[in-house]
Amino acid sequence: MNQRPGPGTEQPRVEPEIIPPGDVRSRRADERMSFDGTQRVYVARVGPFGFAMVALAIAALAMLLFLLVLGAFVILIPLAGLLLAVIIAVGLFRMLIWRRL
Repeated sequence: MNQRPGPGTEQPRVEPEIIPPGDVRSRRADERMSFDGTQRVYVARVGPFGFAMVALAIAALAMLLFLLVLGAFVILIPLAGLLLAVIIAVGLFRMLIWRRL
């Protein structure tokens, strides 16, 4: 890091543009900044329509979660019945083999 660049290093071909702080053209029109670089955030109160939309979105998510859980049970109940039938069949098969011996 302390070494100077050698003669083979390439210098930038274009100098960077220095924009003075008071130049309005350099800033976007929607950007409002104070002198120290901070930005203001404006927050509005939620009206009845916004509240209804948020409540509707929460209800839709709750309904989807309920349907997902219900669908999992619809698939798992027949699988549990099949597993129970296999366990009973294996138990009966073992009892028949033990009686023959």
